[in-house]
Amino acid sequence: MIYTIIETVVGTFSTHYREMLESISTNCTIKKNDFILKQGNYCNHLWFINSGAVKAFEPIDGSQRVTHFFTPNSFFTNYYCWVTENPSDITYQAVTNCELIVIDHKKLMALCEKHHIFDTIGRKIAERVYVDEFQLRKLLLNANATDRYEHLEDNNPEVFQYFPLKDIASFIGITDVSLSRIRKERMKR
Repeated sequence: MIYTIIETVVGTFSTHYREMLESISTNCTIKKNDFILKQGNYCNHLWFINSGAVKAFEPIDGSQRVTHFFTPNSFFTNYYCWVTENPSDITYQAVTNCELIVIDHKKLMALCEKHHIFDTIGRKIAERVYVDEFQLRKLLLNANATDRYEHLEDNNPEVFQYFPLKDIASFIGITDVSLSRIRKERMKR
């Protein structure tokens, strides 16, 4: 499926380039609740989820503030950490058993320097991520909790299949009790 995603941004991705990407990639299995990247560690990989789900969160006052959800057929990394070479300020954790493709950062950068198509793929995916992040920021800053919940329900229904309600409440920026109230009100409609 990774190639289907890549081909949505660059069109045909030849067998030659696929072999190059495979040469710097490994498949790995991550168990539910295992950490993929912990806060304070450096991000040296780009991941693609073949199956399973991953959340990103910031530890705040002994609890977790969920910042992102990643579901099958998604790339993820701490791009800020990757670009700045600073330690990660976010933790990434598997919420289900996961099958991931792990792509080494340094080897990917070397491919980008030698083969323009890899640089183009990275730029186009980064542009998509930027647009999504911008829209998410606007939503979280300007919408009320019910609107944020409805947006998530309408635009990312798969989140409800993989993530517990406490994580969804955290992502929306409300308590579990408030989320239950919103869900009850929506069921009355």
